[in-house]
Amino acid sequence: MTLPKEKQVYIVISHKKNIVALTNKILEIVHDSNKRREFSNEQKLQLKQLINETISEMSTVASFCSSDERNWVSNMTNAIGAFTVYMAWETKVILEQWCTMANSITLDFNKIPFKFFGADIKLKLHDLEARIRGSADRRDYQEKPVN
Repeated sequence: MTLPKEKQVYIVISHKKNIVALTNKILEIVHDSNKRREFSNEQKLQLKQLINETISEMSTVASFCSSDERNWVSNMTNAIGAFTVYMAWETKVILEQWCTMANSITLDFNKIPFKFFGADIKLKLHDLEARIRGSADRRDYQEKPVN
């Protein structure tokens, strides 16, 4: 049984509102850490929980979309998932960028399955992935022992 289009739109919009609320909480934690220039262990846990909730909401939104959009969300959530392993204050810009990307998802409800619109979404994802890789590479370099 397929849900009526109006019901699908309502569900997607409600999950989109949840994404905004969750990413706002993430940004509050990032802002609060600016004074100390580091995340406390409690903040790291809160951030990971909020990121996981946001990923869940994004996946629900993507489930109403075409395969291109589902793949984009999958790549975006995989990228930030890798980031949560190494969460240092210095990489807060990546987290802020990810929140902005999650909030900027705009859907075209004219056809089912829904589609994202805004041509720069894929470019933003590639930039985010490059920043995360660069951050991980710098971390690996710094952790190697000097002989």
